[in-house]
Amino acid sequence: MSETFLPFSRPTIDEATIAAVGDVLRSGWITSGPKVQAFEAQLSELFGGRIVRTYNSGTCTMEIALRIAGIGPGDEVITTPISWVATANVIIECGATPVFADIDPVTRNIDLDKVEAAITPRTKAIIPVYLAGMPVDMDRLYAIAKKHNLRVVEDAAQALGSSWKGKRIGSFGDFVSFSFQANKNIT
Repeated sequence: MSETFLPFSRPTIDEATIAAVGDVLRSGWITSGPKVQAFEAQLSELFGGRIVRTYNSGTCTMEIALRIAGIGPGDEVITTPISWVATANVIIECGATPVFADIDPVTRNIDLDKVEAAITPRTKAIIPVYLAGMPVDMDRLYAIAKKHNLRVVEDAAQALGSSWKGKRIGSFGDFVSFSFQANKNIT
């Protein structure tokens, strides 16, 4: 067995970044301070003026979104089986049941035909996941959601900067969760 360590990705942290972190630590604002507010304002501008709130993780963001949407015990939420476990876990944390719709073999995204076929009277939301930054057919996704009165919580952890027909992911529908965890496209 080899003793060689192969890092997933090696971070690039320059002196300006280290100085900026030092400035924040010295300011006394560890959370929700002026730097966070400025960052949220920049994201809001990027997404056409939408309300933006940042949290400690994409997982936390998705759970909060589901709770705001009123998802709870007895409800079903349709999602893809091809994702990190957190996507299904947030559904379970809310007391709801994850229902898995298989992926499209070409796009590797959730198959919207299978989503529509999985909808029952207990279905309350859909969580699509945009692996490698590739969104689903947003027009069709939101048409299905509207037709069945469902909420959409977009797991866009890997899709900051992505777009659909010239419109940025983050500027559609109900809720969108991005992530800045170390292995995401943006980081």
